[in-house]
Amino acid sequence: MVKAQQKSTLMGADKKTVNLFFEKTYVHTDRTNYGSGEDIWFSAYLVNGKSSSLTNTSNNLYVELISPMATILDSKNIRMDEGMGKGDFKLKDTLSTGWYTIRAYTNWMRNFGNYFVFEKKIYISNTSGKSFPVSEKSTAKKTVSQPTALPKKSISFFPEGGSLVEGISSILAFKTNDEFGNGLEATASLISSKGDTVTSFQSSSSGMGLFSFMPLANETYHVEGYFGVEKFTAKLPLALKNGLALHFNSDSSNLKINLSATESMLTEVKGQPISIQIKHAGNIVYTGTVLLNKASVFVVIPTKDLPSGIAVLTILDHLGRPSCERLIYIQTPAKVKFSLNTNKTVYSGKEKVTLQIKATDNFGQPVSSSFSLAVADELGLNEATNIVAYLMLQSEIIGEIKNPNQYFDQKNPRRFKQLDLLLLTQGWRNYLWRKLADSNLKISYLPEPGISIRGTVREKLADKPMPNMNITLFGSNFSGNKIFFTKTDTNGAYFLDGLSWYGNQALKLVSQDNKGKKGGWLQIDTLVKPLPIQLKFNPQLEVPLAFNSEMNKRMAYNRTYKTGDSIVLDEVKIVAPKPERLNLFDQTSTTFGYPDQVFNISAADHSYRNLEHYLLTNVNGAQSLEDTDSLGNEGITFLSNGNRIRPRILINNSEDLFDRIDYYRLSLDQINQITVKHLVGQTGDDVFVIALNLKESALRGPNLNMLNVNLNGYYSARAFYSPNYEVKPAVNKDLRTTIFWSPKVKTNANGEATVSFFNSDNKGNVSININGIADKGIAIDAKATYIIQ
Repeated sequence: MVKAQQKSTLMGADKKTVNLFFEKTYVHTDRTNYGSGEDIWFSAYLVNGKSSSLTNTSNNLYVELISPMATILDSKNIRMDEGMGKGDFKLKDTLSTGWYTIRAYTNWMRNFGNYFVFEKKIYISNTSGKSFPVSEKSTAKKTVSQPTALPKKSISFFPEGGSLVEGISSILAFKTNDEFGNGLEATASLISSKGDTVTSFQSSSSGMGLFSFMPLANETYHVEGYFGVEKFTAKLPLALKNGLALHFNSDSSNLKINLSATESMLTEVKGQPISIQIKHAGNIVYTGTVLLNKASVFVVIPTKDLPSGIAVLTILDHLGRPSCERLIYIQTPAKVKFSLNTNKTVYSGKEKVTLQIKATDNFGQPVSSSFSLAVADELGLNEATNIVAYLMLQSEIIGEIKNPNQYFDQKNPRRFKQLDLLLLTQGWRNYLWRKLADSNLKISYLPEPGISIRGTVREKLADKPMPNMNITLFGSNFSGNKIFFTKTDTNGAYFLDGLSWYGNQALKLVSQDNKGKKGGWLQIDTLVKPLPIQLKFNPQLEVPLAFNSEMNKRMAYNRTYKTGDSIVLDEVKIVAPKPERLNLFDQTSTTFGYPDQVFNISAADHSYRNLEHYLLTNVNGAQSLEDTDSLGNEGITFLSNGNRIRPRILINNSEDLFDRIDYYRLSLDQINQITVKHLVGQTGDDVFVIALNLKESALRGPNLNMLNVNLNGYYSARAFYSPNYEVKPAVNKDLRTTIFWSPKVKTNANGEATVSFFNSDNKGNVSININGIADKGIAIDAKATYIIQ
């Protein structure tokens, strides 16, 4: 038996009084491209936001599948143990073709907006060969933010260190964008106020570039150029007349810093200590000083004791004022050597593959690591990122980064120069940890040690809270403790957390006073509202060539093998019904061709948390309320012409005139039938009605102090099916795109692991992809290939 701790949500708590920490999460999927009807397999990692070490700060991770129309199609609560969890999504056959999003976050991450929320794009192709009406049912509050007009093509300039300085040669980086945020090729010239061409430059296909430039005193400059054949002009940032300028480069051993000063600045700071500060993940990892006795000074800082990754380099003058600042990438030698070796390089279809994995440090000593392993043919692979690129780069920079893998690809000899250019442009003075330091953080959400159950106890016949009531929770299938206790607060509210169970389980709650007398109307509300969805103009992603046609062939074969021939139905004639009228309290509304949604409640529906949960999950068009709704946050709305409309409620054919929104808390075992009507009012406006047929015990039952409910706990991940053709040879073709998936593999004491699986019959190249975390928070990304012929 456990005495549960009553917890508040720390609304408005001072961040100085809270042990502030940061979490990052990464979701590794078996591949990036899927066909409708397939499965998405994923493994999730939760790490310390500053060290990338696996963390236990939160045990709940919410992983969602979001449609191109910004609705949540599916959501899983994944149990994170030792920073790792696993799950899957079953894709419906009716999904339309397009780019979908996998989103993941913890409750604690809500305190920091979208800074630490993980998002990943996946491509889904409708492979059925039929045209399905798209019906997306969302359990999310749909707050889609979409610009009213497309932005124009643009070019932006970013002086290294922050500012141009007159008389000092500086690096000036630039970035071009089209209407959708994609990089844009451009050619341009820098023109002085006298009409002279100072220099010419052009961008790469990614829209980035840089050039060296020394602004002269009392001179202004502008740019003239072309986006293809479209002419443009742009202004250049004004140069400082007095100041310091910074130039940086590095290699795997040293950071190299060149500081330059104007004559007047040199006079001001000569002989004074100039400070050099380096911050990594918000923490100061290096401080040093240099005396500026001449116009330019060169500084070398060894990297051997510095953490690898994005850092902030700041130059402060003798008065402690920041003069120059830029993002840098500290490259250090790889601390883990990860090898993947198959027993052959060329295989036949259905042949067994044995994979040997080994992780060592630079001295050949074994390294402990945990990772997920995906083996898929090239049809399903279009991986734009991995755990290294995400934790080291994407999660540190605000905004979309196209093809982040290129910056960490060992086969790319220019990766560090390209990464530096990215940091000079997209990361210029706009980085994560500065944003957090400058913002007024409001700690409103706690880390979750387990599943939470909350609710209230009120008097049966009056809307009056009952404080100091004893709440007992029984969960026979809970992991660990089975019985929990707590008390209601002054508002009649109770809260239990740290609970753990998987799947849909029966729970029993009882309320009684201090004398052991049962009493009150016990209510439960455990609905977790997802984060709002922000629909942005992301760069257009490329659709894999030949993916749709090849996936159609594979899925068509699989459907034929599994389901046999289809059945042709007889012709059905549809006759439109006559309009019906519904007399409401203040108006008469009429049907207008919208069909009623009728739900006959059975025992199978009792697993829903309450009426609100059922409506959001099953009713087309039902949406959660806005947090700012004046009538509270219980209930649902429907969207009509940009406006949110609360439905009218009929109880056993009588309209509820008192707006008793507590009906939304009713458990489904108290309801016989639900009918949702979409009508048109006398003025042509939309009217929505929810008609409830309730059991007599719904509001006045003798056992309102007791709740027997079924609630969903942590998602129980399905097991990936991996055939064994040595035991049972297959007659039919094996057209699996994902050949093997393991959400969690750990190396042994020797740093080794062995994995075996059988190939599919698809010929061509096969990729092995490993993502994981090794000792001391070292992110791992390893790849290997072989051929099936």
